[in-house]
Amino acid sequence: MNKTIFTFIAILLASITTVSAQSREYTTDSLSMYPGYSNDIFYSMSAGEVANVPRAGWDLGFYTAAFSAGIIINEGSGVQLYKYPSGDTSAWANVDSTGLSTWTNVSNSPEYWEDGAFNIGALGHPDYGWGVYNMVTHSVIGDSLYIINLPGVGYKKLWIVNKISVENTYNIRFADLDGSNEENVAIDVKPYTSKNFIYYSMVTNSVIDREPAASWDILFTKYIDFTEDMSGNMAEYLVTGATSNVNNFANKFTEVGVDFNDWSLTAMDSLKNTIGYDWKSFDMGTFSWMVDDSTAFFIKDSEGDIYKLIFTYWAGSGSGQFALNKELVSLSSVSDLEENNNVVSLYPNPATQVVNIKIDQPQFEGTVVIVDLSGRKVFGSQINAEKSLDISELNNGIYFVTIYNDNYKETQKLIIK
Repeated sequence: MNKTIFTFIAILLASITTVSAQSREYTTDSLSMYPGYSNDIFYSMSAGEVANVPRAGWDLGFYTAAFSAGIIINEGSGVQLYKYPSGDTSAWANVDSTGLSTWTNVSNSPEYWEDGAFNIGALGHPDYGWGVYNMVTHSVIGDSLYIINLPGVGYKKLWIVNKISVENTYNIRFADLDGSNEENVAIDVKPYTSKNFIYYSMVTNSVIDREPAASWDILFTKYIDFTEDMSGNMAEYLVTGATSNVNNFANKFTEVGVDFNDWSLTAMDSLKNTIGYDWKSFDMGTFSWMVDDSTAFFIKDSEGDIYKLIFTYWAGSGSGQFALNKELVSLSSVSDLEENNNVVSLYPNPATQVVNIKIDQPQFEGTVVIVDLSGRKVFGSQINAEKSLDISELNNGIYFVTIYNDNYKETQKLIIK
């Protein structure tokens, strides 16, 4: 589908939170996961692509919250995990793969980031799947053994020995099945708590810092989810799609028109796979991918703003290219403006070449960001109590100016003529 531009013709009132218009302007983003969908894309609804990183190179991911026991595997790169059925940790020296072809490999939860493959089978607190929480030490003590299949390497035995929660450190043990090449590794999670996961390679015995520190809303990746097989039965398959960031909210509407913006008709949820993969399908007649452009997703970003997302193109694994349209439909910070009693002044407004900003807090230090109606960031800089901005390079139209620091946030509408 070609990019469609809608001209904004209605005046937005600062007293409402929904960005409404008789017609709208979409931003189209063209992205690529590269041939074979080899890369992951961390994507922000407001800023676009934040990071594009190879998916390969890590095997385990540890959820960084100090009192979490979530551990994932890199299933998107082919890592397979089997829980050893023939003994507990006392059987470490005797682990073998006899009967492995009949074992069921475990996958990460398609719905919850914190429920990784190692957490499958958890009985609930204090049992977290791979280990049990100790009420006295507040640590999780590993009580299970695993066999893990590493692409290009083969099978190894693995024991998550413990997590020392108060230190936010994991201790793991792994070796070849015959006991050779044993490693005992301590993984310090503390430096990475600003991110959801810290990643680890058993092949190179190294920590991999691959998740961006900047805010992001969607991860385009490969993951295991339930889908129909050739017989119409639901089964687990490796799919390529979009997963929501931890604690981000989204909902989905099907068979809706291009102007549909009633995002509040259905409650949003924080499931990892609300956006998912099934907004596209392969047409055997044309031997090409088809995208359902009558399916709309609404995503609440980390700032509380609501964006509409519609996928428009999917090329397939040959190039890994795809495209989407997005639109800012609800700006949460408009209500913040009222709560903060207009401490920020913009003048002149409408403006042409320059806009002046005055903040009624003499010692203020923070950031100013300008976004257009589609949510695209067009300007950003540091700011103190007074600042003049050169806006001569911006097109005529309506923009939102947000001024914020750790203790304050206010957004005002700016008209450029």
